[in-house]
Amino acid sequence: MKVTTSATPSSPRRVHCLALLAAFTLAFAPQSARAGEQVPFRAAFITEFESVVEFPIAHISVIGQGRALHMGATTAVTTDQAVNLITGEATATYTLTAANGDTIVLELEFQATFLPGGVTFEGSYSVAEGTGRFAGVTGGGSVSGSATFTGPSNGVGSFTVAGTISSPGSLR
Repeated sequence: MKVTTSATPSSPRRVHCLALLAAFTLAFAPQSARAGEQVPFRAAFITEFESVVEFPIAHISVIGQGRALHMGATTAVTTDQAVNLITGEATATYTLTAANGDTIVLELEFQATFLPGGVTFEGSYSVAEGTGRFAGVTGGGSVSGSATFTGPSNGVGSFTVAGTISSPGSLR
């Protein structure tokens, strides 16, 4: 028995079948195989900082050591933290570096609350980029922390980030 079909490669019937097959494959693919899947991300750091004031902006350099989910032991560094001493509005770009050299770059926006001898802050982060197994990473979440002056332009602090990240194919 010979079965023939009049469906050509470009026929609507064949295109419809291929579209259904693609949708089925994507719908039942394992979660870890889907690029861009959001996964939890948390990190905590103990920091040291130095500041230079060009009123009304404080320019702050920070280096910290801590741990980050998916990264392990991690260093956090910024050389561009800027805080408006009148409004408390602040921004920073932090590079988080894992022990193997892979990085995640976070862009922070936060509000500082000035206290005698220090500051507290809270706001948000978005993931700008990454390298190594974090190439193509995206995500965002919240940031909070505090700092205490130990000298006229330096001190110690801590901060945490909590949210999500994604990395196509590498956080399985």
